[in-house]
Amino acid sequence: MSQAGPSSDDAIQPIGFLVALAPDWRVSRLSANIGDHLGVPAASLLHQPVTNLFAQDAVHSLRNRLALLRSPASVERLYAVPLTGTGSLYDIALHMSGTTVVIEAEPSRDHRHDHDSTGTICGMIAQLGPIAATPDFFALAARHMRALTGFDRVLIRRYGAGATETVGEAVRNGAQSLAAAGQAMRSDDGRTILTIIPDTAADPIAILAPSEARQGRLDLSHAMLLAAPPARQAALRKSGVGAAIEVPLVIAGRHWGEIICHHRAPACPSFERRSAIEWFAMMLGMQIEIRELKARLEAAA
Repeated sequence: MSQAGPSSDDAIQPIGFLVALAPDWRVSRLSANIGDHLGVPAASLLHQPVTNLFAQDAVHSLRNRLALLRSPASVERLYAVPLTGTGSLYDIALHMSGTTVVIEAEPSRDHRHDHDSTGTICGMIAQLGPIAATPDFFALAARHMRALTGFDRVLIRRYGAGATETVGEAVRNGAQSLAAAGQAMRSDDGRTILTIIPDTAADPIAILAPSEARQGRLDLSHAMLLAAPPARQAALRKSGVGAAIEVPLVIAGRHWGEIICHHRAPACPSFERRSAIEWFAMMLGMQIEIRELKARLEAAA
C-alpha cells in the first residue's frame, strides 16, 4: 500500500473521511483517518466490499442516490445517514470520478435539518431583484453571504482579462486586517463547487491506495472535502486567516468570478449550511446573468 504525499489533489480536509469504490463496489482508496470514524485500521479495508464498512440500509441509500447523478460533474448529498448502524449520523456527498464511486462523509452536526434555508435564500434573492445600482446589488449580496457563513469578511470578485475586480464586500468591524488575503489570489481552478478550509493551520489527510494503484491518481476535482493547495493555505495563514470558503460564480457555463469568505479563527459551517451557501451562489449567478443580459439589450436598443 502507498500513502499519498501532501499535495492537495490526493488529500482531503480533516473534517470528514473519504472512501472510493471500484465498479464492483469494493474499496479502492480511502482516507488515512477512516479508522477514527469506523474504528478499523484503514489498511485492512482496502479491497473489501463496501458492505463490510457500511450498514446494508446505508449502502442501499447510496446506490439509489447514485442513480440520480445527472452528469460527471454533479454531486448528490444525503443528510444524517446512519452509515454504520452504531447510531452515529453522517452527512454524505456522492459523485463519480470516471468509473470510481467517491463517497465523502462527515459527522452530522445538524440532525434537525435547516428547513428554513429555502425561505431564507429565496428572501435574500428577492431583496436583490429590485436593486438597480450595481454597487448596491453586490454590496447586499456580500452582506447576505456573510450572514449565511457567519464569517468576518466576504468579497465578491469578477474575473477580467488578466485582472480580478472586487465588486462587493462585507466586513465585520475590526476585520479589515484580512483585506490583503482577499486581494492576494485568484482561485479560478476550474472547480464548480464550494471549497472550504476550516482551519488553515490543519494538516491535510492523505488518501491511501494499494501499491498497484500508484500510477493512477484519483481525480478529486469534484470532491467536497478536497484539501487546498499548500501555497494557498500558507498564504491565508500568513495573512491572519484562520478559515476560508471559496464559492465559484458560474454564469452560462463560464467562471464569471467567485465569492471569498475569510474568518480570523478556524470555523466550519455545517454540511447542510454549506449546501445552502452553494445554492445562494447559484441563485446569485442567475441574477447576475439576468442583469448582464438586460444591460446588453438596453445598450443595443
